[in-house]
Amino acid sequence: MKTGMRYLFGILLGLFVYAGYFPASAQQIKVVSGRVLDKETKKPFRDEAVYIYAFNTVAAAKDAQQAIDSQNALVTSDGQEIADESGYYEIRVAETGALIFKVGLGESVLQEVNYQMEINAYIDAGIVLETVEVTGTLQDISPKEAAPTLVGNKLMMRNTFPIPAQFGKTNARLIIQPYVVECSKLDTIAFPRPIIYDGEQYHMTQERRMGYNLANDPLEQFVADKPLTENSMQIEWEDTVIVPNPQLSYFGNAIIQLEDYNTVYYNKLTKIISCEARRPLKFLEYSLSQYELDFNKYIRKAKRELRNTAADISLTFLVNKAEIDSSDPNNEIQLNNLRDNLMDIINCEDCKLNEIRVTGVSSPEGNYQSNLALAQRRAAFARGQLNRLLPARALARTFLPAPDARVAKWSELVPVLEKDSCLAEAAEVQAIIDAHPDSQDAQYRAIRELPYYNTVIKEHLTALRYMRFEYKHEIYRELTPDEILYRYEHDQDYRTGRKDFALYEYWHLFQMVKNPKELEVLYRRAYKASEEAEGQPWILPANLLAVSYLRRDTVDTKILEPFIDRKTRGANVERTRMDGVTKEIINPEAVVANQLCMYLKANNFEQASVMAQILPNTEQNAMLKAFAMCLGGYYKGGSTPAERAEAKRTFELVKSSSPMNEVVMHLAMDTKRDDAMAKQAVVNLPADNPRTWYLKAIIYNRSGDAGLENAMNCLVKCFTLDETYIPIAEQDGDIGKDLFEYTMEMYDINKEMIDMLIQQYKL
Repeated sequence: MKTGMRYLFGILLGLFVYAGYFPASAQQIKVVSGRVLDKETKKPFRDEAVYIYAFNTVAAAKDAQQAIDSQNALVTSDGQEIADESGYYEIRVAETGALIFKVGLGESVLQEVNYQMEINAYIDAGIVLETVEVTGTLQDISPKEAAPTLVGNKLMMRNTFPIPAQFGKTNARLIIQPYVVECSKLDTIAFPRPIIYDGEQYHMTQERRMGYNLANDPLEQFVADKPLTENSMQIEWEDTVIVPNPQLSYFGNAIIQLEDYNTVYYNKLTKIISCEARRPLKFLEYSLSQYELDFNKYIRKAKRELRNTAADISLTFLVNKAEIDSSDPNNEIQLNNLRDNLMDIINCEDCKLNEIRVTGVSSPEGNYQSNLALAQRRAAFARGQLNRLLPARALARTFLPAPDARVAKWSELVPVLEKDSCLAEAAEVQAIIDAHPDSQDAQYRAIRELPYYNTVIKEHLTALRYMRFEYKHEIYRELTPDEILYRYEHDQDYRTGRKDFALYEYWHLFQMVKNPKELEVLYRRAYKASEEAEGQPWILPANLLAVSYLRRDTVDTKILEPFIDRKTRGANVERTRMDGVTKEIINPEAVVANQLCMYLKANNFEQASVMAQILPNTEQNAMLKAFAMCLGGYYKGGSTPAERAEAKRTFELVKSSSPMNEVVMHLAMDTKRDDAMAKQAVVNLPADNPRTWYLKAIIYNRSGDAGLENAMNCLVKCFTLDETYIPIAEQDGDIGKDLFEYTMEMYDINKEMIDMLIQQYKL
């Protein structure tokens, strides 16, 4: 009976031992990550949902693949995820399982895990044709009361073409083609609508010549209702063109032709608009605020990436033996630490132990070959410790190169002595080493003769008898903020941009780096990195870069353009992408506002006014919208009651923003009533400001010849305070050539006379 019990106990014990080893060979659940990209473009799928299914066995994945492709059957998997906008995913799956990737209606792709921790999939989803939108630029041909006047990007021109009697005739056509030229470089900027007048007989003949279809005549659409006659005519003309840079000056020419059926009988090129345009808003005062995005709303998901690490552990040995010194408590501590560290790596589902190197080191006293043999025995001893510390399954997957052995050099003793404050002894040992640089045996013989060899040297040789374990492992995890900052500050490859950060690492750096110049570089790097990784820039660094540019008065309207949809009315519009899952915000308010400011700095007032119409009507945005609309020229008039009401609100907001703007806005309205109100308001401006006197000069000059003398005196005072206003006045149509030349003659007489005139004149 006892024998049977022992037999049964043996069986149970064997089962227990077997059961104890079973978990070690079972398949572990790991976190697998990677990216799913379009095989053709190598870019993420932005308009399709990318599904990742996990199966803990390959057989189950193969059974489910057909059901996934048919999309008609319910799929049961061990896990399911959707890749983010960059194509990145993370999913838990058995290390011998499989993943299935599915995009749109295309066939799925099955990938066996096979112990991999990173799997990137390239899916052939066919060629996706992007929508091409063609946008035309419309010219504003609304009639204006004054010309030439430059308001925003609008150059408003007006002129009269007197046609003497007998120039025109009933069988002729008059063609006037104006065009606009930039004054300094003489580049042609625009061709306004031509002016066409047909004589009655010419028009009837032209209809017959076109086969009774005047649509065949390209100039027919421009023909005026009033016919060309032999009598004298006064042809009033006005038009508006958009100029690229309102800070420059422009003039207008016109080609005038009269032709009959057979020949051009009159041809002349004449200048119709001068370079001295009126710029009523050039002295408008305004400041631009920068709008920030909420960092937490635009965070990038931390991506688990491969990290290589290494560590070493030292053990001390008994003299001339391959046994560790049991009297040294540090040995047990080091071995426990080694075991704990290695087991942590083995048991971590995100880690993989790659390599363990063992090195045995012996002290240099005695015969070199004997010491080397001792080091080799110590290395073999330490290698054997791994079998005791680690499970066999872990060792089977770890690279274990042959143990290495070496004899410590006497030069390694010098820092040991110095660390223990044996500075004189260290210096003497170093002198012996320098005297015998090529012979370690000669060094030993000389050091052995030192009077303190047995008392000092031997005591410190213990530090040169040790065993080192160096192990390398991979861990898939995100860096901590402190690790990211350390990498930025100490790794020159990452700091200089030779290596790039992950987007979530940039997100942390934006909040930790303090130097504005360094931050701007990081914003640009993140902008470019996100564009390459995700197919379009990341909105957070884009907005931060734009804010940085605005603060230092730098212009780049391309930075924020990818995030603005002019077809979407309003800002902060939430939209679901075509994948039916991902939410995105169209026209974020901060981005629209900053782009508006960028357009203002770029002197593109037309586009700034477009941004203003997208921006919500809030108290915070009211003044910014008003300045944008005002500088765009939308502060008076309008074709509908709503437009006129909006123009009035814009005018009142800007006018009330400062005493200077009150004067400027009244002058910009260009009416007698507003000129009078500007004259009343100008008395509230400081007398020591040259701009005050410049505006007074405009007010007096608008009153005609009666105000010419006062206007001249005001300009003299302005130039006396600040001569930089002289070139401004020279190009200002509100000053005019006559007033400017008259003023300069007086200004150049001498300073004494000018001061006397100003003292005598009291405005």
